[in-house]
Amino acid sequence: MRRKTANCPTLIRVAVLCALLLPVFRVSAQTETPPADTPVGHWVAEHPSNAGIGSWWDFRPDGTLTMHIGAIVTSPITRSGDTFTSPPATVNGPPIKVTFHIDGDTLHLQSPDTPEQTLTRIGPAPSAADPLLGKWKPLPPATPSTDPNIAAQQKLMTNATLVFSADNTESVRVPFTALEGTWDATANTFHLANQTASFTIQRTGAKLTLGQPPDGHKTDTYIPDPIL
Repeated sequence: MRRKTANCPTLIRVAVLCALLLPVFRVSAQTETPPADTPVGHWVAEHPSNAGIGSWWDFRPDGTLTMHIGAIVTSPITRSGDTFTSPPATVNGPPIKVTFHIDGDTLHLQSPDTPEQTLTRIGPAPSAADPLLGKWKPLPPATPSTDPNIAAQQKLMTNATLVFSADNTESVRVPFTALEGTWDATANTFHLANQTASFTIQRTGAKLTLGQPPDGHKTDTYIPDPIL
């Protein structure tokens, strides 16, 4: 008997990833480049790991920030009428065919061997002609799974953001954890809560280079976030 993963049809690939991690969306929507010479804005890792793990940041004008760490996955989809097909959830698995219908700002997704998943729209619909497009947030199941691993996946997915774009891609962002902090425009540094070290900030054109915890010896580059 095949064991089901979390009840999130179009998020199955991320659910598989979450299942592996628990024991231990590029999109075509237009984005605004943050103002030059400031980190203010939303940023996402330019090069997530091969497993689709990375961080995204929100630098606010008041000198505060939030760093999220989680899954960053974008996949092509093939659409036909009220269905779309996503890549396989596993290396040797079959493509995932999903049937959808939309009632106002509620999206219903159904795929084989998976309970229906319901999502609610985030923000305004970008296209009146194609209501699937835009940002969606999964709603928690009425009854969580009795399997603790699946229940943990379901809880993670309630914080996910799913984006369908006009270039026939779906992007998903699932935060595993978040840290708050502050940043200093004069020193070009930032601090994270409960950490004594300071980390560097360098803005070069449309990219942001940030020192990485725990000691700042490593840096990663970030680009304007097309989802958030």
